[in-house]
Amino acid sequence: MGNTIVGVWKLLTVVYVSGADITTIDPALPGLFIFTEEHYSMTWMPLRSQQEAYADQWHPNDAEKVQSYNSIVTNTGRYELSGSELTTYVEVAKTPAFVGGKAVYKCDIQGDEMRLQIMDNVANDGARDEGYLKFKTILTLQRVE
Repeated sequence: MGNTIVGVWKLLTVVYVSGADITTIDPALPGLFIFTEEHYSMTWMPLRSQQEAYADQWHPNDAEKVQSYNSIVTNTGRYELSGSELTTYVEVAKTPAFVGGKAVYKCDIQGDEMRLQIMDNVANDGARDEGYLKFKTILTLQRVE
């Protein structure tokens, strides 16, 4: 497969950089990134610890719903890879404003390891996620398929 992005990738580590502060989550919580020739799907957990089980297994209360919402990143759609720039065009997402928006990543693939640094998140109306961009997020993934 070489340096192609096509495949299934497992999230290994998450690194957050804010000025001189560096937070590393290694190993990362579960995450899978799937790339076909034209489409992608990603679901990953950006936190240090797994979300807690609901008191009523299949029926979360409002506080549990907030906890779940904050514990997962998920979106899917089309993508373009041009050199080291990966742009995802979001068709389905947890966040309504992200549907029709895009994300831009710096992408480095070396064999079966991929490193993604989130460079920009843009909503469907063109608004940028300025709060999110105050720190760097770097994801390291390993090809599993």
